[in-house]
Amino acid sequence: MNNTQNTIYIAEPLFSEKLQKFDSETSFPPIKKIGITTDHPERRERELLGTISPVKIAIVKAWTGIDARALESMLHTILDNSRLDGEYFWDGNETLVEAVSDFIRVYHPDAHEIVICDDRDVKEASEAADKKSSQRIYTEVIPELKDLNIEYKITKNKRGVRFSIGGYKLHLGRKTGGRYTLTIWSDAKSTEDAIRDFPNAQELSALGSADSNRRARIPMAKLDLIIESLKIFSSKQT
Repeated sequence: MNNTQNTIYIAEPLFSEKLQKFDSETSFPPIKKIGITTDHPERRERELLGTISPVKIAIVKAWTGIDARALESMLHTILDNSRLDGEYFWDGNETLVEAVSDFIRVYHPDAHEIVICDDRDVKEASEAADKKSSQRIYTEVIPELKDLNIEYKITKNKRGVRFSIGGYKLHLGRKTGGRYTLTIWSDAKSTEDAIRDFPNAQELSALGSADSNRRARIPMAKLDLIIESLKIFSSKQT
């Protein structure tokens, strides 16, 4: 096992299966926690879970081999505008995990990512959310893409689809509260092109790495708004 002293982690709260039984459509708001631990992340996760708490908190990413305290302070400063309280941050566009991962990869290449094995209750809650999202991908998203004659590939976790149109690679995934996010990549197109080509698209967070080919995103939107954007772009390709 790697030395996990001085470890930085990103965690997210999510409802347990017990609470989801009361309201199958309820999902936790997009909040992330950025903290550090001198223990192994899995043991820290069990501490965050608690023994009687109905809300489960899962560590989704963790890194060691770095000055975690200094990095935590830097990230907290960068993300201060989205801070809710202490180590908790609003992640409305659901880009924080990806952006922080890119930041560490570029500016702290010696950092070692630790594989996290979920607590059983966290795993059950996550699997329940995955199942629900998978069902909606098949019943809501796939028929719309078929109507647009777009060839697609369902992601491994079945919570989204990937496809390519007009020089862009795209990922459409279901997020919290029944909302969806469309992420737009391109090697040949610029961010300005993507924003122009896809109505309602926005520039990505400045925290992302400069060498990424992610160009833009339509974050946390209703599916019909994203489909309308795809229709407008697709109509220009014919």
